[in-house]
Amino acid sequence: MGSDNITIKLNVIIFDYAECNVLKSHFRSVQLFVLGGDVKHACVDLIKTDKKEGIFNNDIKSKQIKMIHKSTIDKRTFKSVTLSNSLLCLLISDPETEKSAAALNVDVGSLEDPVDRMGLAHFCEHMLFMGTDKYPNENEYQQYISKNAGQTNAFTSELNTNFFFSVANQALEGALDRFAQFFISPLFSDSCTEREMKAVDSEYNMNLQNDFWRKFQLFHNASLPGSQYNKFMIGNLKTLQFEDTRARLQEFHKRYYSSNVMKLVIYGSQPIETLEGWAQTYFEAIQNKNLAPPSYDAMPFDQTNLGQLIKYVPIKNQDHLEFIYIIDYLYPHYRSCPGKYLSHLIGHEGENSLLSLLIKEDLAQELSAGPSNTMKQFSEMTIRIKLTQKGLQQYLKVIQYVQEYIELLKQKGPQEWIFKEIQAIKQLEFDFLEKGEPFNYVCTLASRMQLYPIEDVLRSPYLMEQYQPELIQKITNQLTGDKLMMFLSSQTFSNQLGNKEEYFGTEYSQSKFHEDITSVFKIASNNISPKLNLPPQNIYIPEHTNVLPSQNGLPQFPELVLQNEQTDLWFKQDDRFQVPKTVIQLRINSIETGYGKLAKTEAIAKLWLALLKNHVREFNYLAEMAKIDATLQLAPNGLEISISGFSDSISRFVIGMFQKIISFKPEDYQDLYESTFVKITQELENFKRSQPYQQVHSLISVVLKEGSSFETQELLDQLTNITFDDVIHFSNNFLKRCRFEWLIMGNLVKEEAIKIAEKSLDLFKAKTLRYEQVLQIRPVMLNEQEICNYTYDLTEPTETNSGIIVHYQIGKSDLRTQLYNEILQTIMKTPFFAQLRTTEQLGYAVFSLLSDVRGIAGFTFLIQSNVKCPNYVQQRIRTFINENLNKQITEMTEQDFEQFKSSVKVQLLEKDYSLIKESARMWIEVQKHQRLFDRRAQQLNILDGIKLSEVQEYFKTYLIEKTKQFEIHAISPTHKKDQEEIKSESLIYNSSDKFKKRHGLYPDYFYQ
Repeated sequence: MGSDNITIKLNVIIFDYAECNVLKSHFRSVQLFVLGGDVKHACVDLIKTDKKEGIFNNDIKSKQIKMIHKSTIDKRTFKSVTLSNSLLCLLISDPETEKSAAALNVDVGSLEDPVDRMGLAHFCEHMLFMGTDKYPNENEYQQYISKNAGQTNAFTSELNTNFFFSVANQALEGALDRFAQFFISPLFSDSCTEREMKAVDSEYNMNLQNDFWRKFQLFHNASLPGSQYNKFMIGNLKTLQFEDTRARLQEFHKRYYSSNVMKLVIYGSQPIETLEGWAQTYFEAIQNKNLAPPSYDAMPFDQTNLGQLIKYVPIKNQDHLEFIYIIDYLYPHYRSCPGKYLSHLIGHEGENSLLSLLIKEDLAQELSAGPSNTMKQFSEMTIRIKLTQKGLQQYLKVIQYVQEYIELLKQKGPQEWIFKEIQAIKQLEFDFLEKGEPFNYVCTLASRMQLYPIEDVLRSPYLMEQYQPELIQKITNQLTGDKLMMFLSSQTFSNQLGNKEEYFGTEYSQSKFHEDITSVFKIASNNISPKLNLPPQNIYIPEHTNVLPSQNGLPQFPELVLQNEQTDLWFKQDDRFQVPKTVIQLRINSIETGYGKLAKTEAIAKLWLALLKNHVREFNYLAEMAKIDATLQLAPNGLEISISGFSDSISRFVIGMFQKIISFKPEDYQDLYESTFVKITQELENFKRSQPYQQVHSLISVVLKEGSSFETQELLDQLTNITFDDVIHFSNNFLKRCRFEWLIMGNLVKEEAIKIAEKSLDLFKAKTLRYEQVLQIRPVMLNEQEICNYTYDLTEPTETNSGIIVHYQIGKSDLRTQLYNEILQTIMKTPFFAQLRTTEQLGYAVFSLLSDVRGIAGFTFLIQSNVKCPNYVQQRIRTFINENLNKQITEMTEQDFEQFKSSVKVQLLEKDYSLIKESARMWIEVQKHQRLFDRRAQQLNILDGIKLSEVQEYFKTYLIEKTKQFEIHAISPTHKKDQEEIKSESLIYNSSDKFKKRHGLYPDYFYQ
């Protein structure tokens, strides 16, 4: 039977919330969204429907009347609707996007795990990917997304579970259909249940050596016994592998997955009306159980378990002191942000700051501070300090200085000028907020929707509307010892602490604050160091945010506007993003002191850079607070400097920073040299304690090129031979003879860019390093039909995971063969993951990647496994390539091939979302000295002509018949025996030097 639907659309203008309430009283449905500017436009729908099955005469499709505040430069259309099943949706129409996306956040997380099935919420997240009644094939969703230029992910937190994806625009409707079925009719099949349980266990094993998770679990364990917070979040076979787990899983989904506690974001190029129709079509079938969101009344922390010090032994050789204050719940005050105010001051790194004092006394090297909301009940103010060796020995002094600074804030009281500075910066940040990738954007917004009113969901991180000094003072007064839990971590505590944590095996001790600590609090309240004070006023907050007027005929790509023997300056005035921002990229090439050729010089350079960063820290930090980001890092050929921020401030900041660099003398920091030496040593040693898959992935670019490529152990060996005089010598000579390569893009004219470059040259006063003198970095040339294997043992005795890379080298590629590589990667990505992770359960971290080692292309297959040794895993990788993938490509239809080509086309058509992203892409072209700024356009012209037979032949040549293979095996102690028992046909190397000497080298294609 049909029904009469009458929709009357009225265009109205809303100036304030009072008018919204008037509209509410006159219309059943009001849908309001910001179209731009300060005036709020609305579209009002008056809907009349007959009462039929599933249709409610007095209910409405949309109950929202909200002004969604957005950035002044945001041209997208936003609209919120509430579906008939009470599912709140945020719809975003962006006609300029090439990628669509969606996210759904469920207001349930790991805190709702049953105590006898911990990890169940996380396991449920995994299982929803594994097939539904409508789409029973467990790989259907992943295959559809992958074929359509997309990606997927999900995560489970304490309070929420978030699922999200991106996909080509034309595939959005199909993706939404498949996605919605997660929440309507998941299969939870027996076969998948057992296998995916092992995937959860692999994820748990991957995190066993992760210090974040180890400390996170200690904090949960320190909560009151029996509290909802006292749980193990990840899950493993021990907590999940029971006969009734599938039934418990179904029960969990049925109990907690209700439409009224879900938030949905849909982002597409389609009109809002189309997106709204899809939301209704595909998501209104999710059952509304009218659940109350989980809430928690009992506090997990009180006077019985606060005022405690927990010491523990970390995996990485770093010493940390962490303060966690339990304070009032801050979320209700998100418009006044007392937490932001306090973290701004406590975490400050400029003049008068807590960190500056700690560094000057050689007690600490890093400090961070920030609030977080927990259990919808209380908040935490966390201060995390990376200690020096002296700081560890004198940690009571560090505690005293922290408390002295907090006491200073209490005595000085809230300062309106500081609040207004933060407020001004946040407002500028929001007003000129550029677009981000839809994939991450929808994920973030869906999470925010569980917390904030829909009208504030876009601007909530930037809101500081109400100055409430009484509230700031109240929260400051709560930063006391009786509301504090402290964590002190160091490997020096090994075998001294007496307790072992159940799930991660962390050695720890836990005790009430002893008298030495409590006395420090008393001292701090009456004795504030004169070196501590409020920060100076910020001179870098921009006063002008004018955007240069658009001009016809501006170059589409960067142009070389200054060139001489010492400098290349590429410049592009922005005419697309129309934001008052500038991005400056600079590489200073140097070969002085043997940089790039000798491991010893590389190690010296690391020490020099660490001291230099400390020299510029206070100067840079004020600019950082005003949203000028500046990074200094060593590059293969020298020093790289990246600066981005508001144009009004950036020119004077750049010159000021260069003056600081030039004035730097290591002699001024000799008292910090020893702790800096220890820091660099620890960082190198800790690389060996990072995840095995991260190690092997990082090593491939080291082992496969000659020049500026040194293994960690080489650098550690050289550190022992370095003196402070070596650092002084390096500093005096490193920038004496240089070549400068620039890219400047943004809201400035060519003359300003040239002025910056020329003034910088005058400041450095360096001798000329000619183009042909720049250090050559040459990739290793692998041999056909040869498998080389670089093998090493992981030294961490408790590491249960091994890492392996299988790399197929292709060689130098042109625009056409780059497209072959992209097409093949699109084809193989999902089946590789599905076979080796989902079906064979070899590990949690399973990746197929395109790689580029100094211009030499290749395919890289990367797996971290806690169940099998590398020799076994490499056999399975080769079986996949030689059998599964070979069969798929050989038998591929033209229709499927065109689908994969279409996916690559979407990637090439995808626009840069921000000035920073565009400049990063252009900078790659400058660095490679190829300057194919229109690379994408050229490849689009080539792509349509590529035939299936070409790609089949290319695959057959480079991955089947004439392969050049290289492997890296990082072997866990638990896999050493199995590794020896399984024979390998590869040539095994234990030294990268020997490997390089036995192979030829490609030219350095970047400097020819």
